[in-house]
Amino acid sequence: MKNLVAVVVLVATGAWAQGLKDFLDSAEKENVDRKISIEQRNRAAAEYRQAWTALLPTLAVSGGWTHNQYNAEFVVNPVTMAKAVIVPYDQLDAVFRIDLPLIDTGRWFRSMAAGASSESAALRELVTRDLIRKQVVASYYGYAASLAVRESAKKSAGVAEAQLKLMQIRSGVGTITELELLRAKAEVARTKQTLADTESLVATSRRTLRTLSGLEPPELVAAQPDDVRPVEALEELEGRVDQLPSVQAADKDREAAGRISTASKLALVPIVSAQFTERVTNATSFTGQAASFNTGVNLTWRLDAPTFMGMQAQAATEQTALLAGERARLQARDQVHSDWQRLKASLIKIDAAQAQVEAAQRATQVARDRYAAGAATQVDVIQAERDVFGAEVSQIQARTELATARASLRISAALPLE
Repeated sequence: MKNLVAVVVLVATGAWAQGLKDFLDSAEKENVDRKISIEQRNRAAAEYRQAWTALLPTLAVSGGWTHNQYNAEFVVNPVTMAKAVIVPYDQLDAVFRIDLPLIDTGRWFRSMAAGASSESAALRELVTRDLIRKQVVASYYGYAASLAVRESAKKSAGVAEAQLKLMQIRSGVGTITELELLRAKAEVARTKQTLADTESLVATSRRTLRTLSGLEPPELVAAQPDDVRPVEALEELEGRVDQLPSVQAADKDREAAGRISTASKLALVPIVSAQFTERVTNATSFTGQAASFNTGVNLTWRLDAPTFMGMQAQAATEQTALLAGERARLQARDQVHSDWQRLKASLIKIDAAQAQVEAAQRATQVARDRYAAGAATQVDVIQAERDVFGAEVSQIQARTELATARASLRISAALPLE
């Protein structure tokens, strides 16, 4: 099995790290879900900017031309014959208005809520990043495992073909029965079917890795030796869940919901704003001035039943966000616990798988020797060869599970990948 692994993968820690890092870096730029999360973060940031800029002064400009059938004007100074135009034939108007909110507590808190939502979106982008990293790591190891399984299947097929040639030679000299020859042919056909399945597995896992990372996987992938270090203490890992982006994002959602709830209550507070308006027209009326302005302060206070209903709805939303934050913490701890248990089991499986391979290889040699001595049947040899293939596949699965479980645990516990 060690020779098999040497054929399929490059056992060099530095090369492995660089290889996996290439796929992770590529996924950071090319993964579609990653791009979507970035755009969602950008949208939340834009909505936050939109919310707080609503507190700035606003300028509104309007203009118009009106043609009147009749005009209205009169002489205000007989000496100079100055006229006051009430309604001209062609009336031109331009209005410039500046509004400034002075006291709008509801809008203040909605702006703060938008800020919390923007931070939550940025954290959820990191949640998506971690999820994609888990998928890329699992797909990377899955692709490496599929290559190793294919090599094992090729070796098994080669042994079966060599056995068939030997049986054909023995059949030619009449030392075996026709049944033994047919069994050898059937075993060759079975190994061809297995090899076809492994080719499909390689193609599928290769495509999955390419889709996730946007990078074309090589024919051979680099892999690290089995990492059999002891597992960190579960209590210590679970204590890091507050550092997870998913938990922090849930806290920001709760904060945003709380500020929206406060804003709904502040709807009972009057809104105070100031305005300045400049009007330019050729209908000067009695003032005789083409341009004039007015300014003032406005107070608006509204009280209605929907406002009170909205308070209750927002209070329920706040409580829901609070419970969602608690659920996020529980789910994060459960995920750490699950990954920790899986890694712990993988450390046991890796030794058992190695022992299984060694025992199966030894049993195969014993079966061959006994068959050559006439003390075992051909069926014993075929079954022993199948056991070797099954043991090698189990060992590949154990190694893959060990690597993915350790990487998944580190991501689930807010630890950097090594």
